[in-house]
Amino acid sequence: TMLIQRCPRRHQGHPVMPIWVNLYLAIILLSLPMGVMMLRRIEQDWLHPVGGVVSTLLCAALGVAYWQPEAVPFQSTSVLLLFGFVIFWDGYSLQRMKKKLPEYLQVEDQPELQPGNGAWLLGIIMMVPAYFFGAMVSMRALG
Repeated sequence: TMLIQRCPRRHQGHPVMPIWVNLYLAIILLSLPMGVMMLRRIEQDWLHPVGGVVSTLLCAALGVAYWQPEAVPFQSTSVLLLFGFVIFWDGYSLQRMKKKLPEYLQVEDQPELQPGNGAWLLGIIMMVPAYFFGAMVSMRALG
């Protein structure tokens, strides 16, 4: 299938990114400023917004590295550390947001906005392609 391919299609020797990958990368990059502002307001520090920026940019780089390895050449095992950071940071942020977001939005008593509902699940599902690309790029770097 076109959604999950072991070897990307090639056009004149260069991998071709499907339209859905371009749209996905655009969505995560366009949502970055809003995420940074929200994290800054909720956490009242710069550590969490900067960590979110680094994680998001690494996710985008891993996506591009999967489809165009010559553009973003993650070829050493250090990509495992970068991918590990993404997984750790996203898990850490998810745990913090589960606690702080309902309080920040003042919706503790509204079950449709509580962790575990569809909105939270959608957020996790949105990260699956980035994790897939990260895992594939890491496996390619390991040889």
